[in-house]
Order: sequence, then structure tokens, then C-alpha cells
Amino acid sequence: MSRIQAKGVMLAAGVVCAFLVAGCQGHTPQRAAETYLSNLKFYNYPACYQALSHQDQIDRTMDQFLGEVPMAPEVSKDWFKGVLRTYDYKVGDSKTDGDKAIVTVSVTRPDLALWERTVDASLKGDETPDSTAQKNLAENTYPKVTYDDAMVMVNQGGEWRLFIDFPFKENIIKEHKDAVDLYHKHDYDKAAAAYQKILDELDKEQATGNAGLKFQYGRELADIQNAQKQLPDAQAYVPKIVLSDVDMKMSASRVPGIFGKMTNSGDKPIDEVQFTVTYSEGKGKTKKDVFSEVHTPIATALEFTNFGRPVLPFVPGETRNFGFRLTAPTDIQQKATPDLTVTSLVFTQSSAPLPKPAVLPSPSPSPGASPAAAASAASAPAAAQSPAKN
Repeated sequence: MSRIQAKGVMLAAGVVCAFLVAGCQGHTPQRAAETYLSNLKFYNYPACYQALSHQDQIDRTMDQFLGEVPMAPEVSKDWFKGVLRTYDYKVGDSKTDGDKAIVTVSVTRPDLALWERTVDASLKGDETPDSTAQKNLAENTYPKVTYDDAMVMVNQGGEWRLFIDFPFKENIIKEHKDAVDLYHKHDYDKAAAAYQKILDELDKEQATGNAGLKFQYGRELADIQNAQKQLPDAQAYVPKIVLSDVDMKMSASRVPGIFGKMTNSGDKPIDEVQFTVTYSEGKGKTKKDVFSEVHTPIATALEFTNFGRPVLPFVPGETRNFGFRLTAPTDIQQKATPDLTVTSLVFTQSSAPLPKPAVLPSPSPSPGASPAAAASAASAPAAAQSPAKN
């Protein structure tokens, strides 16, 4: 064989080897992860669905999968494609143990909750959150966050497929909703415990996307824990929430309610304000409390709301209208006298810019009386006290 022929054979062998290596690489966990993410970015959802484990395809039909796409933004259909375009995935190391592998993926994406607050705080004139957010997307001027997620792969029939465990994630989302509700009730101990339980469960269950959920929920837990540490300062701030023009009257649904204005006369932005309406009978030494109900006229969202409602903290100098229906039994409302007090609040934890105070007509000073069952009156802010239980 001539030297030229030998070189030709070696070159051909090299091409074959390169082809075989490329084929082998296509069957590695990392290559499977890259293929899935590439299909996701190109909106090739059928290919993404086919990349799931057999059990995941049993657990979810194609139509159901489209509402819970792994490694994709948790946003509404209107925002899905626009937000997904901004996602940047960098596939990293892979750890394989038998037929299971964990692939690290660095994710850079919009910081959705921070972005929403930033948009809402910046609106001027006829601007809408949707139009401003779309402009941010086009100009790449939204806040970003980077974290490590993980794609868990299982080897089935010689192919690496994504393991999601949809029933587990469905339960986690429900638990998260319950934990957020506890936060909005200002039950910090139970809320923190619920969040910690979720994080522990995410740690134990190895499935695609769990690390990303842990990152998101961990940030929310940190905000809640910080708000809990601020409880003494928050209680001391309660008298700075000044109530005025408080009236008891029928609501639009013909149910008795309490309406009025509240002003943040201090120097801190607030995400949550909780009221307690306490009903009492008798006067002086014979006065006794017979019922109480709790209302939260300001409850700013922790999570992204798809620009569906304003996410605006109650800023210093701002006055807002409030109104809520009373829930006490009819006989209590007829016989007892209601007294409205501010009992709890939560300082803003977000780093988003603060909006300018909304302009309302100047409130009338409260004369200090409670709204009575038979006649409308006003109520002055009371000293801080423990929130009443439902």
C-alpha cells in the first residue's frame, strides 16, 4: 500500500471515528439535555414531549404537558413565548449513577417578580404594564437572575430521557399556594415551616426543575423570615397608618361594609396591612368583646402575576381608599358595636424602585369614634395589638 493510499485510509477511518463519537455523544445525558433545551427554545413542543420518560408521558397527555412545560417560564400563555425567548441555558457537568444522571444547567432569565414591580412603579400617563413590559423585552432592559437548575435523566431503551414526576410537582405547587396564604395571614411561623417543608421535599426528590423551584421558593422564604424579624419595628409603625373618613354602609352587594381612607404617614414602604374589626357589647366596666374578624386591605403579591394586577407597595405619604364587607353573623352586627383597628403590617422586602404616591383628595381627620351599627362614623388608629384569629 502506498503512502498516499495509507493516508487515505487513515483519513477515512478518522471520519468514521468522528461520526461514531458524534453519534455516541448524542446518547449522553448532556447531549440529551442540550437537545431538549434547543427544541424548547424553538417551540418544538412535540419533540420536547417525546423526550420525557415513559412514566411522565403516562402521567400527562400532550395537551396537559403544554401547561406544565419543564425548564420553561411559569407564566401565562400570553407571556410564554416572549419570556421563553429571553431564557439562556448553559449545560454543565453531568453525574451518572447507573441508569440515572443529573445534568447541571445554569439558567439566566428575567427576575419576574422584581420586573413586574419595576414596571408597575415606572408607569406614566397612558402607559400600561403590558406595553412597558413588551418594550423591556424588545430592548433587553429587564432585571435578570441567574441560578443553577438540574435536569434529571433516566436511561430507557438506550436513550436518555427527562424525568419530571408531574404528580410530585403538582403537590409542591399546591403546598406553595398554601404557604403563601399563611404569609398573607401574617402567620409567619406556620408560613416559614410550610416553606421549609417544601424545600426539604425538593431536596429529597431528584427530578428535572426541582433545583430551580428550590431557588425561587428559597428567596420567598428569606423575605418572609426577614419580615418576621422586623415584627417589633412593624408593630411600632402601626400608629403611622392613619385612618380617616371611615364609614359603615351597605356595599354594592347590599351587605354591610366598612369604607374609608388610610394614609402611610411614616417613612417606610409597606406590602401588607391587616385590619381587625372587634365587636363589643356594653359600656365602661360592662363592655366585653363578643366577636372579631380580620381583613387585609393591602396584600401585595410575592409571586409574579403576569402583569394581571398592580403590584405596588403602600409608600410613604400615600393615601389609599379601602373597603370590605363585614362577615360577622347578622345578630352580632345588629347588637354589637364594631371598632376598626390596624393590627399588623409587613414592610416591603423587594429591591424594586418605589412608585410615586397616588394622589387622592385630602382625607378628613377622624373624630376618634368607632363605626356604629346604626349610624356611620369614623375611627382613629388604635394602639398595636395582636391580630385577632378568624
